[in-house]
Amino acid sequence: MGFVHRRILICVLAIVAHPWITLGAVFVSVAACCAFAIGWLTISTNQNELFSSKPWFFHDYLEYISRFRENEAVYIVIEPRDPAAHPPVAQWTAAADHITERLRGMKEVISASCRVPVERLGSEALLFEDPKKLPQRMAAAQGLGQLAAIWGAKPGPLVSALGRTPIERSLAGAALQPNEATAHFVTHLADSWDQAIRDPKKKLSVGDGVTDFRAISAENPSELGYFYVPDETNRSRDRILVQVYPVRNFQSLTSVTRTINAIRNAAVDAGRDFPQFHVGVTGRPVLEADQMAATDVDSHRAEAIALIVVFIGMAIMLRSLWLALAAEIALGVGIAWTFGWATAAIGQLNLLSLVFLIALIGIGMDYLVQILSRYRLESRRYPREKAVWTRVFRYVGPPINTACLGAAGAFFVAVFTNFRGAGELGIIAGGGLLLCLLAGYIVLPALLTIFPPTLKPFEVSKRYKPPRKTAAGWLALPAVWAALLLVGARYMPRAHFDPGLINLQVPQLESVKLIRTLQTWVAVVLSKDIEQLRQVRSAVVALPVVASTDSILTAEDNANWLRQHAGDVPTINWAPPTAVAPSDLPRISAKARSLSRIFQRTDADATRVLRQFADDLDQLSGPSAVAAAAQLSDWQRIFVSEVHELLDQFHPGPLDLAAMPRQLRSHYVSDDGYYALYIYPAKDLWNDTNLDAFESSVEAAVAKVPGAPHVTGIASNVYHTTGSIHHAFFQSTVYALALIFVLVLLDFRRIVPTLAAISVLAMGLPMLVALMGLFGTSWNFANFFGLPILIGAGHEYGVFMVHRYLEAEKYPRRNWRRWDVSDRALLLCAFITSSSFGFFWLLAEHRGLKSLGLVMSLGAACIYLATVMVLRPILKWRLSRGGDRKTAGII
Repeated sequence: MGFVHRRILICVLAIVAHPWITLGAVFVSVAACCAFAIGWLTISTNQNELFSSKPWFFHDYLEYISRFRENEAVYIVIEPRDPAAHPPVAQWTAAADHITERLRGMKEVISASCRVPVERLGSEALLFEDPKKLPQRMAAAQGLGQLAAIWGAKPGPLVSALGRTPIERSLAGAALQPNEATAHFVTHLADSWDQAIRDPKKKLSVGDGVTDFRAISAENPSELGYFYVPDETNRSRDRILVQVYPVRNFQSLTSVTRTINAIRNAAVDAGRDFPQFHVGVTGRPVLEADQMAATDVDSHRAEAIALIVVFIGMAIMLRSLWLALAAEIALGVGIAWTFGWATAAIGQLNLLSLVFLIALIGIGMDYLVQILSRYRLESRRYPREKAVWTRVFRYVGPPINTACLGAAGAFFVAVFTNFRGAGELGIIAGGGLLLCLLAGYIVLPALLTIFPPTLKPFEVSKRYKPPRKTAAGWLALPAVWAALLLVGARYMPRAHFDPGLINLQVPQLESVKLIRTLQTWVAVVLSKDIEQLRQVRSAVVALPVVASTDSILTAEDNANWLRQHAGDVPTINWAPPTAVAPSDLPRISAKARSLSRIFQRTDADATRVLRQFADDLDQLSGPSAVAAAAQLSDWQRIFVSEVHELLDQFHPGPLDLAAMPRQLRSHYVSDDGYYALYIYPAKDLWNDTNLDAFESSVEAAVAKVPGAPHVTGIASNVYHTTGSIHHAFFQSTVYALALIFVLVLLDFRRIVPTLAAISVLAMGLPMLVALMGLFGTSWNFANFFGLPILIGAGHEYGVFMVHRYLEAEKYPRRNWRRWDVSDRALLLCAFITSSSFGFFWLLAEHRGLKSLGLVMSLGAACIYLATVMVLRPILKWRLSRGGDRKTAGII
């Protein structure tokens, strides 16, 4: 017995001697830890805190999203319920405006917008147009020139012949070209005129009393500045997006989900006024909230059922409800201490460390089971408590210490990686396992000394049974296992690594389905030097992996193109429109009525509106006619200004960033002067092969530009972060294996038993990989993290088995029976670990948790089976070859 082990036994005996004092101290410490955690332990749901900001790529990404917040927005997706439908522009815009206004009034929303107010861009409106559409816009300028000639130019003889005022001339001109487009245009104008004369005191403006020419001529909502984008999975379908910036509170699980649910409910409720559209919600905050809600429900459900099942299993295996309850009490104390440890060591729980409870249930309970299984045996042999607990911890202490240190170490090594979330989980769960072991040393001896279970003692003659020879037939089991591994080897390559993050989400969630339809994958280069950005664009634009780029450079290019084609824009000799006089009203009425007869057979709406306008004009007289004429004069003036402004777009002045609408400026330039160049992929980057090709090509091209900054953005961050996490998993696995080897070697102090103990990993883990390949399960960023944990938790089976062998070898009277106490304890440990994590597999909807549960439960079962089918028969056979030994003394 070593020095440390002897001191531990002395402490245990002191606890047995003063159980009430011990439990009182435990109660006080538990109360203190709970109060400490309630007062100071916070919960951070910020996913950006799960990774270290030290690596350049993540530091750059955090800087990027702090300057350009679009990736942090919630997106309301408005799309037709009927995929084949093509709603009018007015319906699209009305639905988007209605939902946006509803969201702007919410306390959970900082801002909401569905469009860039292009009317505020003035002469700069075309600078942000798609360059491919400029020729089409230039062709439309010819039609604007004709409109301006009628409405805003100094009339020549031919135009004057059409009428004295622009309104007269437009009605007469429409009669000369009575086609569908003319009818549509005149209908809007006449309706607007009629509304104006009905309310002559109303102050007119474009869109409110005066026809919005952009609105009536727009072919789709994007021409009005709306966020009208195609479905990336089916580009024949379009949708409008409402961009919402929610109030973010990362201090609790419910605050995040409550905010997102409020926004979702408000958007869907507002969308009910437009039944032809379907309203969905997605975006990074929504994915985070939905993921948290799903994992929270899955975790609580799995933890509750695991505790119940574990209790039932222990009660059956230990054949005592009280012993099972004692284990649950000790585990509860360990969990309470862990909350205190988490508060002192970290101060917060993150999205990963929240699952530390299942680790304590599935792994921490194993050490309590080993103690109670041996206690049940020794308490039937000896009546004195000190004698019982001395023998319990003399034989169980070393293996549970080694097993717990190994499992805790497998968690702790995550702190040496850049995966901050896993590192914090490692600190909390690793410390929690040590505290569960401490509870086994303190709580169980004190509790069972005060309230011992009622167990039937052994007869003195049957305390120890003579050892039996192990049948050689048991040695066939290792051969069977080897054969199973050989068969399973063909399936191992199927268990490949899948880096797809979206595959970890709950597939049925609307936010998960919608996110794939948006263009969220983009690489970004930030620079304060616009010329440097131009060089970067030149370096990447021709790459086959790049579909397009977007930046303020597009505005400069468009300005240059418009200047080069300035001669194609009609020249207008602008003059103030002739004011409408009361004497003009009869002529305007007559021309409106005449035009209605022309459209009578082809356009019922135009006919109706024109007749109504003529009828209303005919009813005017005296002061009402004067007021109506003045209102129509104002209408002409405002409309001519609008046409003038539309033509001015083709003669843009210098770009004024300060005058740009916030929605547009924040997309291209940050408040501290950084310009953004967005690089869009040619292929779907949800496919990791495409992502690798895109990011490596873009980064290589940008690196050739002298002094160019790093590439950042969603695509770059995911590419480098997932690669770093992948490396961290391998790193943690290697560290865990090395640490466990050292710990087991320090325990046994000989290489042969050390190798025998950890050999169960070498025999069990390949079987796990084979079963994963057989079931079509791949490694991913959720279950791969379980590998070092599985190594830490699984090596305990080999440690317990070798320790039992050495015990039987050294003390023959403590012979290894056919179904020994150590065998029952090991089976119970495997049952606890597999069932605890197995409920994640069976019940979880979140595919990440589901895959983690599968790997942990199957892995624990495989390592256990390898232990009992390979290591145990060999050790039993070796023990039987030793023959009869002399009694080692009364123990």
